Amino acid sequence: MTKKTEREKRRYILFELQSEERFKREEIVTAIWNSSLEFLGELGVSRTSLWVHDYEPGRGIVSCNTRSIDEIIMCLSLIQKIEGKNVRICIKGISGTIKGLKN
Repeated sequence: MTKKTEREKRRYILFELQSEERFKREEIVTAIWNSSLEFLGELGVSRTSLWVHDYEPGRGIVSCNTRSIDEIIMCLSLIQKIEGKNVRICIKGISGTIKGLKN
């Protein structure tokens, strides 16, 4: 078991998906991973500790380590199409806890 001080600190990013279409969670996750892999490469993505936590229609939460916030925000902003349909992702907030984003 790792000590709390040795654990990697995480940040949670709340994003809003603007599109006329509705997408399933799997489609959003695939788009985020593909964008991240294109921009950062496999090694870069492995260093970010990227994870998609929640997605409800129109909003979602991804997390990463504190060193990678800017790279993940860039990867999210590079997503312009999902399943061939135009989309826009806007960052609504960054927090150290999921609860902090929901309030």
